[in-house]
Amino acid sequence: MDGPVSAVREITQILAKTNPPPHSAPPAYTPSGHIDLRTVTARQLQQARATQPTPVLVDRSPMATFLSGSAMVDDQDDSEDGLSAISLRINTSITVSSNDNMVCLAETPADHANAIAEAVVKAVQQHSSGQCGIPMIDEEGRPRPIRIEVDAGLTVEGTGNVIGKESIVAEVLRQRGQTLRRRRQKSEEDDEDAAGPSKRRRPSE
Repeated sequence: MDGPVSAVREITQILAKTNPPPHSAPPAYTPSGHIDLRTVTARQLQQARATQPTPVLVDRSPMATFLSGSAMVDDQDDSEDGLSAISLRINTSITVSSNDNMVCLAETPADHANAIAEAVVKAVQQHSSGQCGIPMIDEEGRPRPIRIEVDAGLTVEGTGNVIGKESIVAEVLRQRGQTLRRRRQKSEEDDEDAAGPSKRRRPSE
């Protein structure tokens, strides 16, 4: 009977030696469980700044240049040599051929061209690289100039052509209508005068 009991006691003593009590003091090298939130936040901000690309300041105001002829060629060779420019050509010219045409214009070709140019520049500015649209700088970070060539000429060939606003065209139509009616009335009166003597002779015969 003492044999099994003594064996159990020996095993219990061995387990007690190998397993220290749960309330024993921690080792001296154990790090502190306190977390400094400010230190962690500062480290996270430094890591985020290191991973983000360096911002580039871009002047979003477009450089619009209205040039024509040799001035455009000279400007291309001098000030804009090597730049990746945005070139636009706006043609609002009007050509009237033949005779007796009537063209009603709400605005002059020059005003129309200026309105188109302003709309284009505004659209390019709103859809620049800042708005994930047209890049306004080249690969070297230089601003891209916007070169706009405008053709707002007015060519009239022939005679009797009328070009202007709606009120002018309406007035010309009214005057031409009156002139046609007068000519018609005069032609009818001439016909009656020419036929009058023959009508007077017939009864006498």
